[in-house]
Amino acid sequence: MRFSDEFIEEVKARNDIADVVGSYIPLKKKGNNYWGLCPFHNEKTASFSVYPPKQMYHCFGCGEGGNVISFVMKYENASFTEAVRTLAERAGMEVKGEEETGEDRARRARNDILRQINSDAALFFMNNLYSAHGQKGLGYLKDRGLTDETIRHFGLGFAGNNGKAVVEHLREKGYSDEMIIAAGLATNSEKYGMGCSFFGRVMFPIITTDKKVIGFGGRVLGTGEPKYLNTSETPIFDKRRNLYGYNFARKSRKKYYILCEGYMDVISMHQAGFDSAIASLGTAFTEEQAAMIKRDGREVYLAYDMDEAGEKAALRAVRMLTAVGVTPRRISVKPCKDPDEFISKYGKEEFEKRLNDAANGFLYIEDKVMERYNLSDPEERYKCEREIVENLWMFARDEVRMNSYAESIVTKYGYTKSEVSKLLEETRPREYPSKAAPVTTSYSPPKKAVGKKKESGWTAAESSLLTWITDEPDVYSVVRRYLKPDDFSPGSCRTVAVKAFELLEQGTYSNKALFDSLEDEETVSDATGILQNSAPDIDTPEKRMAMLKDLIIKVMERKCELIALSEDPEKELKIFKCRIEIDELKSGKLRISDEEEN
Repeated sequence: MRFSDEFIEEVKARNDIADVVGSYIPLKKKGNNYWGLCPFHNEKTASFSVYPPKQMYHCFGCGEGGNVISFVMKYENASFTEAVRTLAERAGMEVKGEEETGEDRARRARNDILRQINSDAALFFMNNLYSAHGQKGLGYLKDRGLTDETIRHFGLGFAGNNGKAVVEHLREKGYSDEMIIAAGLATNSEKYGMGCSFFGRVMFPIITTDKKVIGFGGRVLGTGEPKYLNTSETPIFDKRRNLYGYNFARKSRKKYYILCEGYMDVISMHQAGFDSAIASLGTAFTEEQAAMIKRDGREVYLAYDMDEAGEKAALRAVRMLTAVGVTPRRISVKPCKDPDEFISKYGKEEFEKRLNDAANGFLYIEDKVMERYNLSDPEERYKCEREIVENLWMFARDEVRMNSYAESIVTKYGYTKSEVSKLLEETRPREYPSKAAPVTTSYSPPKKAVGKKKESGWTAAESSLLTWITDEPDVYSVVRRYLKPDDFSPGSCRTVAVKAFELLEQGTYSNKALFDSLEDEETVSDATGILQNSAPDIDTPEKRMAMLKDLIIKVMERKCELIALSEDPEKELKIFKCRIEIDELKSGKLRISDEEEN
């Protein structure tokens, strides 16, 4: 579908970029920008910036950047059409468009085929489970206490011991080998030919909230490895961004999710009436899954196993959820190993009691820390309490919550506020820069570091000046008296300067016009970074002029540096002239009118 320019602009206007991005990842305001951890690469220091005045985002770590539509495209692995449709529906707009482009149509059609292949495979596996070939799989599920109703509700199946059966079934339905492989259902080798990746496994279809099958988890019967196998990443499936049981749990009327370790835990919980249970897809809980849960605004209860691996997974999930602003609770099912065993032995009502008694996530971590130390030894006790204080850094994005938990430590261990602050300072993670002054009266942590700019050649002064003149075009009338586009650093910065100066000179500048004039994705991405510095918020005209003068001088000094690095045979003379201009400006004031120019 091809949308009109007017419709696209209305979609962007109705979807504030800070609101949209903030629904996917946690953001914290600093000045006119919002900062968070980049969702497109792994990082510990927040270098991902959202700039509402220009409705742009940019990561100064990996260089990704764009507008609200490009963000949804990148995050959701969606086409332009899909992203516009998503945002239009989010804003309550009627989706209007023209005919689809060939590229959009081909992409949508291919993804639809991949989903249909998975759906047809799911039906094959489910029918196979109740056939003579599936008795082994059905027996396993029945032994786990599942009813036929539950098995059919979750669409469980059996891949069979013959890895070629489902392939032949899908071929008969008209699907090509290339598409069957692309769906993640089969592999092809010279020795064995085409065969199902999941043979000999009980199958758990992974279903989206719109009832589409996008992948599978398969549990081996017997001693084979791996115990659980998931669909590999495909155009429609990313295990980091999906949750098992989410299609049902999201419809639950309960105001919480119960986060489990695996597929069977989720299914057993639903069968027992706890229909808000979900699980990660055979891997460790991820930041993307934490963000999904955060968007729904529900509480989270952790129902992980009580063994060592389960405790480690619970500690990881507590930290990850806390980092996005959700403080989970840990359910204890001792003396049983897991929720399934507990409910089988003690029943639904007893589990409900355990849920109501679930421990606060931070206090759960505190208890686990205390278990590792001999508290009768003063040195051991000090190390224990120091580690507990260090864990306060998981609240670094929420100063109010951090202070609240710090207060509980003061009360519990008899520390003073200054002592807790001192321990916080001593245990400060590297990604949080130290304050200039010692911390003595507050628990509040500093704002997280914003990370380093991508090394693409422009300076902070150039970025600030270009941002200012594009935010406030009247400033351009002053800047153009001293600088030309060629005075800016070569590459993307100079390209942006050239285009911006042209549009400002014509009186037709707009963000859309600027970005439409940029010819390649890399320059567009760089432009979002260059124009991310906030225009200065200064209360008097005198201070504004002083700031503008300082930025112009810094860009002129950068010009001198560039000339010095060039091979220009007249560079010494040019540097001399540039230095005279700088000295004159330093000793005088900015010329802001034609009379002053003359």
